[in-house]
Amino acid sequence: MPWAAVLCLLGHAASALSGGLPLPQSGPMEAPPASLAALEGWAEVQAPAVRLAQAEADVAAHRTGAARAGQGARVFGGASLGGVRESVTDTTSRDYQRGQAQIGVRWPLLGSREAQQRGVREAEGSESLGRLRQAQAQRGVRLAVRQAYVRFAHSLQRRLLAQEFLAVRAPVEAQLLRRRQAGVMLEADRLDLSALFDGVQAALDAQSAAQASALRTLSRLAGQPVTRVETAIPAWPAHCLEREALLAQAGDDPAIAQARSERDTAAAQLDNTRHTGLEAGVSLSQSVSRDIGGQPGRSTVVGVDFSMPLEWRAQRDAARGQLQSERDRADQLMELRLGDYRAVLDQALADWQLRGGEMPGFLNRLQAAQEGLRVARLRLDAFDGDGYSRLLMARYALYQASLQIVDGSERRALAALDVLALGSACQPQPGTDELLADLLAPVITALSALPPAVPGDKADEARATGLGWFSWNGQALLDRPARLDAMPQDSRRVLLSFTGAQLRALARPAGRAALRRLLEHAHARGLAVELMLGEPSWVLPAGREALLALLAPLRHVPFDGLNLDLERSQLDAADQPAWEDGTVATLQAVRAATPWPLALTTHYRELQVPGLAKRLQAAGAAEVVAMVYVSRPERAAELSRPLVQQAVPGLRVAVAQSMEPVLTAEESSHGVGRAVALQRWRALAQALSDLPAFGGVVVQAWEDFEEAAP
Repeated sequence: MPWAAVLCLLGHAASALSGGLPLPQSGPMEAPPASLAALEGWAEVQAPAVRLAQAEADVAAHRTGAARAGQGARVFGGASLGGVRESVTDTTSRDYQRGQAQIGVRWPLLGSREAQQRGVREAEGSESLGRLRQAQAQRGVRLAVRQAYVRFAHSLQRRLLAQEFLAVRAPVEAQLLRRRQAGVMLEADRLDLSALFDGVQAALDAQSAAQASALRTLSRLAGQPVTRVETAIPAWPAHCLEREALLAQAGDDPAIAQARSERDTAAAQLDNTRHTGLEAGVSLSQSVSRDIGGQPGRSTVVGVDFSMPLEWRAQRDAARGQLQSERDRADQLMELRLGDYRAVLDQALADWQLRGGEMPGFLNRLQAAQEGLRVARLRLDAFDGDGYSRLLMARYALYQASLQIVDGSERRALAALDVLALGSACQPQPGTDELLADLLAPVITALSALPPAVPGDKADEARATGLGWFSWNGQALLDRPARLDAMPQDSRRVLLSFTGAQLRALARPAGRAALRRLLEHAHARGLAVELMLGEPSWVLPAGREALLALLAPLRHVPFDGLNLDLERSQLDAADQPAWEDGTVATLQAVRAATPWPLALTTHYRELQVPGLAKRLQAAGAAEVVAMVYVSRPERAAELSRPLVQQAVPGLRVAVAQSMEPVLTAEESSHGVGRAVALQRWRALAQALSDLPAFGGVVVQAWEDFEEAAP
């Protein structure tokens, strides 16, 4: 498959993603995506470097106009009024006042005329250089726009691949946790596999930042906000990348053109140095005078003036030699820049061809990774617990191979831009070959497909028949991990709640060390330790930000999961209608900001809302804990079974039971004692254990169970 196919395909895939990309909004009506041609057009006018070069060119143009207007004849004039004492005889003098005015025209000759012409030539040369600098600035910003555009488009590809890889993070991590709890996976292996998702999440964050940086660059160059960009990878006409065609355009290179302009200016100046040093002029003037109280007078004068240095020939020859040397220097500079152009062109073409040569190897590696994933799926059952790990590693290998395709495409595209920057402006070919979009389509499908759980997985069975415990005093267990030993042998999880101060302490070294001791003790007993947080206002925008701020310092605390208790009934009546959308938004935000498997605890009636379970799973929830506070196991199973049966793939459903003394006997098992309560919960778990999505029974709360009668 040629490398161009990859470019076309990636552009096709990016177009599908760009519509849903969360970019800054410029107003209530979203602007259409900007094309590469539009971005180049804006930048060639509005980019700061272009505006500066335009201003400098305007200054040079005005200077040329001033020099042209200042050559040729000059008008001169003047007026005077004086008091005169004039001797008439030896003993008599006459006092009078005389007014005089004069006006005339002077024409420069010889060296004076040549000096004016040299000034005009110099100004014209500066104006020409200004235009060339403007063209060079436009070429530079055009290259910068194309580079930012290409980087944005390829970052979008990497973001798409990362999103597809992370789409199944929650159910996969939940499966890994269940397998570790069942003893079919080592904790080190689970952490290694979970770290794959952490690495991809970091890559996703980096690509989001790269996209934002590219948009800022495009906005700065375009001189206006750019919030959406067309993402088709540009494909260039073949003639734009041919060496002979580019060599034929060498004269248009701004650096070479500048050297040629300097040479032409020096040659023109050399023609105006025959009379250098000889200053001469001819003038015609008319003057009138009048003695105050007397008769007027007038005069007409034609004059010629001339001056020259005593070493005139030496001065002239030195000036001509200077200009000749400047012309020779410009010739050498032009040859140097022409040689540099050829060298840069050859290097750019070699790099472009080298990048193209990498693509077949990347395509072969992609095909190998696809085959590896297919084989890993077929062999899932053959390697017992190791098969699931091999499947996840094969999936990650496919992700890495796809990234290599994108990276290689970007390097090839950027290398092509370096070649194009040496020639005239070329525009991408219109349209793309959509048949080539088949290359990564199976990759996207494979990455987004949920890896199947191992059939007959003992971890699933243990989770379905085991018990979980809410603990509202997590600090007590943190201080004394041995208290976990009092939990029933079929306990599989404990959900710990902490105060705000205790959570902040967990982020510090001493808190992490204490939690690590608790985790080690819990894992040795087959218990998962999850963080339990609850506050109804977290489904509102302001509360959501507060929740994310609370979780930020805990991101690297090694909990086995995070459970959010978000109940509609605890909100103010005015806010309750927004609970569903707010809960989905909160789960999405938390899933993006934290590394743990995510669960939601809420009343079972909320989960009966059509389509909500699917939205929760899409938002990142791996589990919902339905609060079915009915003490009779038969009735609790009757209410819970439809929820578990209708669960969407990838979403477990656990059932919460109550041991709270403040509730009635119909709602809580506190009054019957610990032994009977355990019988009820185990009966409920057994009644639902035939359902694959069942996640077990979770009891509220461990402290109430401890205080109950035997």
